[in-house]
Amino acid sequence: MILLPDLIHSRTASLPKPSDYLWRYFDIHKFLNLLQTNTIRFTRMDQFEDPQEGIPLSAFVAHAEKLNLNLIESKTIGELILDAKQFKKIPALLQKKLNAINAIQKTSFLTCWFAEQRESVAMWNLYSNADGVAVKIRFSKLSKQLKIEKDANISAYYAGRMVYQDFSTLYKKTADSKVGKVALRKDTSFTHESEFRFVVRTKDHHQDSAGINSLPLDLTRVGMKVICHPRMAAWKKKNVQNLLADVGLANVMQESSIRLRG
Repeated sequence: MILLPDLIHSRTASLPKPSDYLWRYFDIHKFLNLLQTNTIRFTRMDQFEDPQEGIPLSAFVAHAEKLNLNLIESKTIGELILDAKQFKKIPALLQKKLNAINAIQKTSFLTCWFAEQRESVAMWNLYSNADGVAVKIRFSKLSKQLKIEKDANISAYYAGRMVYQDFSTLYKKTADSKVGKVALRKDTSFTHESEFRFVVRTKDHHQDSAGINSLPLDLTRVGMKVICHPRMAAWKKKNVQNLLADVGLANVMQESSIRLRG
């Protein structure tokens, strides 16, 4: 059985229009892997840099309550997750909440896309380099082609735009802070990433696997466009063009819209 994502529409974050583009910024090696395998990698949540990924609202409330009662040191949930010594000192209820977060992180696999409609210098700087490329695909095409083979271990596959909330004050306005899927919430410090995520949930931990691959996409039919880094040398762009031609994608390259000095 093959799964397509359930598209999650929340009160605070609408879905992209069918014609809108979703972007991924690749270093050259990840781009080569895409061309060779035709697959998209879903990375396990606990491999991401932010330790506060996937935190349920109840954990923020429990944490705030313990802080207010002076039962724990003044540390964020992220700091408690990263500090094993502090974790052992906190009350059992909060330990249980953090263990639940750990379970969410180890059973959630994500592929993250930039959901703005123009090229981003910030995304180039964060996720690529002068030898990298950006790939953009229309939302309607990607959501239909990005498939997962359902086996006994897959419990859910969904997609939605990220909701950015201030984690430092989230517990104060719980009525307005609920997000249908915790994998679609991040702190406002990451707002610049403007993410749209496809999320696979598994029924148990995959500690031996840091990622899951999609089923192969038909890159000749998905309408993919490829943009080279604005600082990429002309001869390197020619190499990318030749690579694309070799896999039947001779006409998908576009020039970067960004112009940089030097």
